[in-house]
Amino acid sequence: MIRLDRMNRRKLLDQFRLDRTRWFLWFPALIGFGIALYFTLPVEPSPLWMILPVLPAAIFFIMRNRGGGPAFVVLAILLLVSLGFSACLLRTFIVEAPVLQKKTVTELRGSVLEKSTGYKSARFLLGELQFERGDRLPPLEHIRLTSRSNFEEVHPGQIVRVKAVLLPPPDPAYPGAYDFQRQSFYQSIGAVGYSISPFTVIGENPGLAAHLMSLSAEIRARIADFVLSHAPPENAGFIIAIMTGDKSAIPEDQLDDMRDSGLAHLLAISGLHMGMIGGLIFFAVRLMLVLSPYIALYYPVKKIAAVIALTGLAGYLFVSGMSVSAVRAFIMIAALFVAICFDRTAISLRMVAFAAVIILLLFPESLISASFQMSFAAVFALISLYEQIGPKLSKFARSGGFIRRALAYVIGIALTTLVAGLATAPFALYHFGQVAAYSLIANLLAVPIMGLRVMPGVILSFICYPFGLSFPLIIVGSGIDLILWSAQATASWPAAVQYLGSFPVVQLIAITLIGLWFIIWRQPVRWAALPVLAVLLLSFALTRSPDILISSSGNLYAINTGAGQVYFSSDRAERFEAERWRLVMGERVARQPPDGFLCDPYGCVLRTAGDIIAFPETMGGVETDCDRADIIVSRIPAPENCRKAHLVIDKFDLWREGAHSLYLDRAGSITVETANGLRGDRPWVPIRYRTRPETTRK
Repeated sequence: MIRLDRMNRRKLLDQFRLDRTRWFLWFPALIGFGIALYFTLPVEPSPLWMILPVLPAAIFFIMRNRGGGPAFVVLAILLLVSLGFSACLLRTFIVEAPVLQKKTVTELRGSVLEKSTGYKSARFLLGELQFERGDRLPPLEHIRLTSRSNFEEVHPGQIVRVKAVLLPPPDPAYPGAYDFQRQSFYQSIGAVGYSISPFTVIGENPGLAAHLMSLSAEIRARIADFVLSHAPPENAGFIIAIMTGDKSAIPEDQLDDMRDSGLAHLLAISGLHMGMIGGLIFFAVRLMLVLSPYIALYYPVKKIAAVIALTGLAGYLFVSGMSVSAVRAFIMIAALFVAICFDRTAISLRMVAFAAVIILLLFPESLISASFQMSFAAVFALISLYEQIGPKLSKFARSGGFIRRALAYVIGIALTTLVAGLATAPFALYHFGQVAAYSLIANLLAVPIMGLRVMPGVILSFICYPFGLSFPLIIVGSGIDLILWSAQATASWPAAVQYLGSFPVVQLIAITLIGLWFIIWRQPVRWAALPVLAVLLLSFALTRSPDILISSSGNLYAINTGAGQVYFSSDRAERFEAERWRLVMGERVARQPPDGFLCDPYGCVLRTAGDIIAFPETMGGVETDCDRADIIVSRIPAPENCRKAHLVIDKFDLWREGAHSLYLDRAGSITVETANGLRGDRPWVPIRYRTRPETTRK
């Protein structure tokens, strides 16, 4: 029996050895594990941990000539995990900047670094800040400011003076929600706000680094102004988004239609846009070069086209503002053209893994962003798919006439959309709590238009813009009209959006590992992922939404009615939070309050099977509820000696802890989660949140 077990174990290990060439594909996953470990810590580790990879690297170097035994593999794993962890520490150290702690009205001067233009307002990124004397503000590095007055006169590179209301970056909408303060931290943005006076331009920024940054922003701003002046308002925002990456001019109803139809990915400069731009330039240049027999015979036409396409992509990246998502897409597509230049396989999982490693080491915070997760999930799944069926589909297309080629194209688009949709669905569901039911149909209609009409028009628009020619915008706009029509049509169909709610991050990690296991391995061991996936899917039935959500201000709370609906205390207060809550709870909005919910001028009371939950609105209501309620949720201060209540959440608790989630069990126990309790003592969390009392539980 023991001998049989050893033989089975040896056969299992042999499968991994036979797939040795695919071990490298696990590198980004292991680096990502180290990054995830950093972000899950409740306290910030010492910067000394940045030297963590030194020891495994030294041992790895010493053992490099001793074969690839299990100890060598374990050491390599430790090295990669520690690299991810150290990359986070280094990145945090580089970007760390002061954060505003409370709302402030001040007069300031600063250099305009970026401008996002809309029809009625503009959003600016300001740096090199100086504040009015007497204002005790931290030395903020960057702020993001929205303005509705004379924003047309302000351009990147200028130094301006303005009076503004500044606030700390917004905290999570609910416990475990996307952390905007963390996002702002890694952009060195210490405050957000809005102007309350016109801008006064007082000079120009002469610095070289600032000049390069402002040059990119200035080109984007001028392209946006040009498009707003020459394109119809109904598609100008879409054109600006795909040319410069700025989505601020897109009408809200269009954004909703694009999200609900599953076409929102067309609005963000990503691998799809970079791939289309690079591919169009590559094939156009190659076609022009081969028209000359002499050039085709004596020059490496393919490599010349790859270099020109790469140069064009670099220009597109510069104009797009070099956001993390755009840089990530550029690295992925650039790896493809570099591979062509060195006569290597252009599209492979190894190239994608290499790009992922670079991005994770340079921008480790991108691991926890939806765009990184969804783009790499789609690319990994698609390349794996075409590794299997690509040769067969190409053979089918070449073996017939126009009809077969057209059919092969439609099959390719359908498979691409289906596989990409399935690969990104878990991440979309986790981050947004919804799934577009007709995404496949919408993408079948829109993606060919995007590739054959819109993006060629975009390239022509870039070429013609320096000469002031706007006719290519007509080509782009006509294609966008068709895309918007398909988005509006599919979004209006019955049950177009399925609000399924989010789920714990542990399940997302498990799904990711199962997907990687199935994609990376080629030996029969890959099929072990399927039964594990089946068990994981069954666990989703145990996922539970909060019974009550309370905003950090206390002005809004939501109650899960238990009848497939959620009741909001207000339809006006904190609409952004309400929308995010609806996604995470995955419920329809209830027009009537739940059973047992009664209100009077002093507040509201919810009677459940085990508890009386009070939501007082006045000080008299708080005092009354202290004598009768088991749980008190108050946006005003509550007295310390509430006699009956065993859980009190008042204004100060919400101020310190942020949004609250309550889970009520039939047995009478209560579980409380807070937004800041889950975040811990981290540099992106404002100071007032870092010292907290223990979470109250019954």
